[in-house]
Amino acid sequence: MAKNTVRWGADVGCQTKVKPLELPNDLADHGLKGKRAKGELGISRQMTRKDAKADAQDGLPVSEAITQDQWSEREQMIAERAEEVRRGLGTWMSTASASVRNYIADYTPIDIHPDQLREAIKSEENEYRHYETDDTADAKETHSAAIIELQQFRARHGDRIGDRTPDIKKNVEQAIAILVFIMILEGGFNALLFKDAQANGLIGGMMIAFGVSAVNVCLGVIAGFFGLRYALNSPNIVKRVIGGTVATVCIAAGILLNFFVAHFRDAVETGLHSTDAEAGLGTFSLFSISPSEVFVSMFPNVFSLDSFIALGLLFMGLTVFGLAIYEGYDRISDRYPGYGRVWRKERKAYERRQAVRNAVRDDLSDYFTSCRQWFETQQSRHVAAKREIEKAMNLLDARRDFAIAIASRAADQERSLKVAYRQAHRRARNANRDRLGDQAACPAYFDEIVTPQLPSYDLAKEREQAQAAMKTIDNNITALNICREWLEQHIQQVQQGLSSIEKKVVEEIGKVREAKQSKGDTHVPVDQARRA
Repeated sequence: MAKNTVRWGADVGCQTKVKPLELPNDLADHGLKGKRAKGELGISRQMTRKDAKADAQDGLPVSEAITQDQWSEREQMIAERAEEVRRGLGTWMSTASASVRNYIADYTPIDIHPDQLREAIKSEENEYRHYETDDTADAKETHSAAIIELQQFRARHGDRIGDRTPDIKKNVEQAIAILVFIMILEGGFNALLFKDAQANGLIGGMMIAFGVSAVNVCLGVIAGFFGLRYALNSPNIVKRVIGGTVATVCIAAGILLNFFVAHFRDAVETGLHSTDAEAGLGTFSLFSISPSEVFVSMFPNVFSLDSFIALGLLFMGLTVFGLAIYEGYDRISDRYPGYGRVWRKERKAYERRQAVRNAVRDDLSDYFTSCRQWFETQQSRHVAAKREIEKAMNLLDARRDFAIAIASRAADQERSLKVAYRQAHRRARNANRDRLGDQAACPAYFDEIVTPQLPSYDLAKEREQAQAAMKTIDNNITALNICREWLEQHIQQVQQGLSSIEKKVVEEIGKVREAKQSKGDTHVPVDQARRA
């Protein structure tokens, strides 16, 4: 469920990574190529003087007006060239200023308000919690019911259980494996003892031995699991009587079985020796011995065994029978009937509740990690945006200085060319005064040359926009720091709240046990167990 980014941050702060400002437009895009891009007008001063002399010889007067439409053709060409440079620089600067304004607008984040941001974080956090509300409630109810059942079981069994807990690491598979092992061990031992007493050898002995061993183990397990467990530990009188009956019958049957097998093996060996003495060993069969006769011969002295092999067989059988009783009594499940079941039920319910709680904790941890990453990203992006806006303004100032330098160079050339033109024009008119007469009057030309005006390149609008953007960024950084401090405190509160659930459960169970020990009461009220 965890996302890489938080939804509430989709429209807050800087949404994209801050990139440096790029101004790809070149002077050539605005008509300034070659030398003209450096402020060179490309007009020869010598040709300008030549044109001035020709104009003077033709009697063209030098205008006393300062308007451009009254200038000579050469002067107008000079002014047009200089104006082209200034106009190209103006459009070059205007496009750069527009790019800077757009850049500032793109990387000026909206205002971040701490109160609104905290509410948005809590709202999305509640959505993360909400989808697991049903699972949490169900796990809590299941665990509570399991605790009640466990406490009531302990109350019914009284002091016999006390603080004892079953070994939940025991499992049926392990007990069954042990039983199978001892059954195979007994079967193999019996097979070795029976192989010489019948014609089929070891294979035939194994078939008989494993059959007897399986019955022996099954009787022991039944006597321990269904007999002794209920007879010794069940609080119900009826179950104790039934368990005692089952245990008595199964134990008696197991003992008789082992004594019968030992006497049968003794009878087989006796018959084997008798047949061997009569030289009829080839006709001897294990199945020729009557089991009823062997059973009758057991009494009244069941310990009357002549063969050492029969004694070993009896000892082995009784040992396996005792181990099977112990396995059934204490190893397959807890010795108190039902205790292992309710304990494992409570443990599984607790583990499920812990799994749900851990799932909530993991999702919240991922969510809070995303929140932290968002704050770190926003702080770095705000600082980067502020720095890049300052760099954009510095770049714009540098462009303005560069444009003013080019325009100043073109203006100097414009003035010098006009001065050269009018000086040459005056000298030529003075030289041709006799021929031109009154038309040869030459005014004071320096008063007529107006110094070209340089472009203003006012960046006040861009500076105001940049200052407003940086003020917004500073306010947002302050708001981010405030919200981040709140987030860290909030995360600690959430973690403490999740951890306190575990502590409360342990405390309530401890209170139940203390009350039980202090009062000596074997009954635990349902309300008290439910509170645990």
